[in-house]
Amino acid sequence: MRRSDSSRAVVVAMALVIALVVILILSLTLGAAGFAPGTEEFSPLILKIRLPRVLLAFGVGGLLAVAGAYMQCLFRNALADPYITGVSAGAGLGAVIALSMLPYSLILVNFTLPVAAFIGGLAITALLLSLMKYPENAPLKLLLLGMALGTLAASAMAFILLRYPEKTLKGALYWLYGSLSGAGWPQVTIALVVLAAGLAWGLSRHRTLDALMMGPSDAHNLGVNVSTTYRALLAVAALMTSIAVAFAGIVAFVGLVVPHSIRVLTGASHGRLLILSALAGMALVGIVDLIARTAVTPGEIPLSIITSLIGAPFFIILLLQSRGRTLE
Repeated sequence: MRRSDSSRAVVVAMALVIALVVILILSLTLGAAGFAPGTEEFSPLILKIRLPRVLLAFGVGGLLAVAGAYMQCLFRNALADPYITGVSAGAGLGAVIALSMLPYSLILVNFTLPVAAFIGGLAITALLLSLMKYPENAPLKLLLLGMALGTLAASAMAFILLRYPEKTLKGALYWLYGSLSGAGWPQVTIALVVLAAGLAWGLSRHRTLDALMMGPSDAHNLGVNVSTTYRALLAVAALMTSIAVAFAGIVAFVGLVVPHSIRVLTGASHGRLLILSALAGMALVGIVDLIARTAVTPGEIPLSIITSLIGAPFFIILLLQSRGRTLE
């Protein structure tokens, strides 16, 4: 079984790399402005608009997928992901609070919104964990609490958007439904660096994460410092989610669909799961963004509309099949 999983993982990895190359080429060549090498507008179009946008899509997809894998490990629950558990909404709330309260000159600093989003996402996750002493034993309660906290955060976000329309209402759809229209090289750099660091952290501890999937007691018996690892998982997942939300708004269900699908295809070993989830998340958000900006030119479709069309049915099927079981 292990050889079969490993062989499948190699095939999936190769397919995903090829898909990423195809998505990159299509994203650079397709768009309302056309593709005309040799013209004066060609270089700025590619280097300042399309290339940063597709690379940011890859970064955001990887961040959300790996964060989803961490959340599912943290709660030992296939239903957990940054969107379902309210972390995305908390990160969006943190970013919107910063937009409404801080001077514009400070908002222009590249790290301001990610830090604010991180604080919001971490606060929601910490609150969820504090309300659920044993999250791995109550998946339905986890789901309901996460949805409730996410709804509260979204309501607070909507109130702020209405209270300070001159500063925030213009970007309401950006934060509520997701968009990569503001992509630039600073955002690309931060997203990819955080993705690489977050992925490297998990890969260096993949055996520890595998042990956690057996349950806190078994992991403790194997020598894992469960409390410290849980707190680290919380912080890393919140950081990765918050960076994604800060630069792309709330993109639903990526962290749910991708790691669970990869786990079904290639097994639950985090050594494979994290790498393949990152690649699959990059491909998914890359193709979703390509569809979003080309389907209704010259406008674009918010990202979460497309990802929800994929993720919502997947979530319903998963919920009906889970019947309260934790991940195995």
